[in-house]
Amino acid sequence: MRVLSVTDHDTMDGVAEAVRAGERLGVRVIPGVELSARFPSGSMHLLGYFRDVAPEGVAAPLAALRERRVSRAQEMVARLARLGVPVEWEDVARRARGAVGRPHLAAALVAAGHARDDADAFTRFLGDGGPAFVPSSQLDPLEALRLVTAAGGAPVLAHPLSLRLGAAALRDLVTRLRDAGLRGIEVHRPDHDDAARALIGGMAGDLGLVAAGGSDFHRPGGPVELGDTGPVPLPASAVADLVGG
Repeated sequence: MRVLSVTDHDTMDGVAEAVRAGERLGVRVIPGVELSARFPSGSMHLLGYFRDVAPEGVAAPLAALRERRVSRAQEMVARLARLGVPVEWEDVARRARGAVGRPHLAAALVAAGHARDDADAFTRFLGDGGPAFVPSSQLDPLEALRLVTAAGGAPVLAHPLSLRLGAAALRDLVTRLRDAGLRGIEVHRPDHDDAARALIGGMAGDLGLVAAGGSDFHRPGGPVELGDTGPVPLPASAVADLVGG
């Protein structure tokens, strides 16, 4: 592995440390962040890639987003208690080690014996519309795009198939996002089969977007390996096209 990016949800707090570690190991670390945006079929995730470790104008909006995340997660903890499957807020916060989200609640449910695994926790309690789900007060997609572009970053649409749109509707959405400043879309992912890569890759080519990608690695021992972008490796040109060589 020669290049990677750290794109935590709503925080860049670990980026400087990651860059320093990369320098020691001979790995280029690209500063990044992942933002959640409101979307009718769930949540849209927008990646922002930057040249600077601390891009100007990003810290304050990210801090406000993290505060909203805490309030939302605490309300979900309260709902879980009312459902008879309590978890301790301190345990959830400890697992987050940064911006807190539903994966940390899922891990706490598993540890407390209330769910078999993370997928079970989402299916029965935390998924969109589930009994413990609390809608988030997220940015709208254009606000997320503006936050990244105003700071000189390159916005990329993450895991586009998670939006659960048909091909025509997805293409229409991506076209509108492209016109508002979107620079790339994730094509190379471990969960994309040949058909998905062909669909999204063709869309990227037709719309003049960078065919980006990533592992969506969350933690050691999780379902994906660090740096895994699927059977078709992420081309080096994607990095150069987004943030320069």
